[in-house]
Amino acid sequence: MKESSPTDQNQPAPVPREEFEQFLQVLTHEIRNRLSGIALEAADLAEVGGGQVDAGRLQQQVQDCSAFLKKVRELAVSEGTEKTVLAEVIKRIKERLL
Repeated sequence: MKESSPTDQNQPAPVPREEFEQFLQVLTHEIRNRLSGIALEAADLAEVGGGQVDAGRLQQQVQDCSAFLKKVRELAVSEGTEKTVLAEVIKRIKERLL
């Protein structure tokens, strides 16, 4: 049996790619569901408020959030790897989006 060294304990354990992709899919789906609810409320508000309410800005923000989620998901999944190190995923996202 291999004993772990102190340096092994400091390294993040890789996560199987399929498991990570499933987690990411569920997470982004749940967030998009909530964004869709906000977009529908904005549309209802605009309809009820008539010309007095401009829900376009709120709807644009929802679309921007959805596009951001799509980019995060694309950056988070590395093609051709069996396992994913979450620290590397976070680094890629920070470098490209934040």
